[in-house]
Amino acid sequence: MKMNYRDSYWGVYFICFGSLLSTTESTCNYPTDLQNGVWDDSQKGSITYTTTTMTGYTYSSYSSGSSVWDCHLIEGDFVVSKAQGTIDLFGSPFDAYICQKLTKITSYSYYYYLESDVQANAGNDRLNVFSTGTTVSVSQACSKTTAIPTEEFHVLVKTANIADVKQWFPTPLLGTFEYTKVTDAGVSSCGTGSVWDVCANRTTMTLNMTQCSSVVAYSQGEVYAVTYIVSGSTYFVVVVNPGTPDGSTYFRFSCLAVSQSGSTVTVVEKSGSCEPGQNTNLVGTGGSKYTMTPYITCPFTTDSPEEDSSNLGLIIGIVVALVLLIAIAAVIGYIIYKKKKKQIHVYDKHKEENANDQTEHKSANVSTTAL
Repeated sequence: MKMNYRDSYWGVYFICFGSLLSTTESTCNYPTDLQNGVWDDSQKGSITYTTTTMTGYTYSSYSSGSSVWDCHLIEGDFVVSKAQGTIDLFGSPFDAYICQKLTKITSYSYYYYLESDVQANAGNDRLNVFSTGTTVSVSQACSKTTAIPTEEFHVLVKTANIADVKQWFPTPLLGTFEYTKVTDAGVSSCGTGSVWDVCANRTTMTLNMTQCSSVVAYSQGEVYAVTYIVSGSTYFVVVVNPGTPDGSTYFRFSCLAVSQSGSTVTVVEKSGSCEPGQNTNLVGTGGSKYTMTPYITCPFTTDSPEEDSSNLGLIIGIVVALVLLIAIAAVIGYIIYKKKKKQIHVYDKHKEENANDQTEHKSANVSTTAL
């Protein structure tokens, strides 16, 4: 069949326009670090990323829900994902969106805030829903009516690289402590002889739990600092357990709310992410409270390890420069010494030659007189 010019033109137009739409809709890719990896989320558990999808972040609402999301839009630190499948609200389909404000800690760790209001009909998850077919922008997906509490943040750690995410613990925890544990049920243990050590390695908390009736930090005895955020006088520290979690006794993450009064440090723990309103009071946490007194402390000279490291580098640089200056001065001194010694040697030789000439001259005079 013969195709005329007009048919050919519109055929090319629709192919090109269709390709443009396809390209536009598929341009959202998750951050490169996240792609094609399995990550542990302090709120949702195990999450698998491809270039364009996120699986494992589960929500449910009105007997609907999803655990698979597509990358929808990215703008600066804001990553918007759209759930696959719809929610049926009063007979009409709606799409769910989450907005994560991501902050990179390392290539294997991030923390984020969920920039949406809490939805009581979606298991108190923070998300927004829009009628299916609505064009949703970043500002719409990330809209909220109330501010997110500082302590309500979550962390992502790449499962295969837990040992590579270690960060410094905050100053109040830099020490070796004796500690007493009180559970939310009022059971007290640990105490005399217990050891909570963050001095041997300021990124690793090592726990002697032999005096305790239950585990500490939901761990097998060792956890790493992932990050911390300060709100007022309270530090909110998220730690990761490199051991095997079981979801009942041992968890991958726990949040430590930390405060200090004099030399006494108070810690209240809970499993998973830090929660809004969490503080160093035990009530309502479902965790345990620790009262800690130091055997020794090992703080940095400032609250910034980077500054401390920079000062150390400066000191080393000064010492190296001084050593080089001394070495250069020694070489110059040696050269001057050799030069002076040579001059003295020439002078002495010249003096000796003059003396010999004078002696010969006197001898000649004596001989002439004798004649």
